[in-house]
Amino acid sequence: MTGADGLRIAMWSGPRNISTALMRSWEARGDAAVVDEPFYAHYLKETGRDHPGRDAVIAAEPVGWRAVAGRLALEPIPGGKAIFYQKHMAHHLLPGMEGIWMNRLTHAFLIRDPAEMLTSLVRVTPDPGL
Repeated sequence: MTGADGLRIAMWSGPRNISTALMRSWEARGDAAVVDEPFYAHYLKETGRDHPGRDAVIAAEPVGWRAVAGRLALEPIPGGKAIFYQKHMAHHLLPGMEGIWMNRLTHAFLIRDPAEMLTSLVRVTPDPGL
């Protein structure tokens, strides 16, 4: 949805779907502000998952999802830019996080061929699971 304050794109993806490369292309634009996995700290805190850099991520980022959602959907777009590109991991959206804040975003889904995604995933995650 394009509002008076610009376009807010929520790009939902899973691991190894070339989402970082796409995010970097948006980052190279002069008119776009970019945020990378804004719900990651909340996800790590709530799930207790042991991911690389877990403690540093939790210490550096807001862990309350409502504060993050407000920043993404309601606060002015950073830097006064026209576009706010948000790279999200779909599994970071935990039950109960849905809400009216999502209506302020334009949602898109990045889906990679599963065979290519899994081949890439096993290179960095030796024993992947659901």
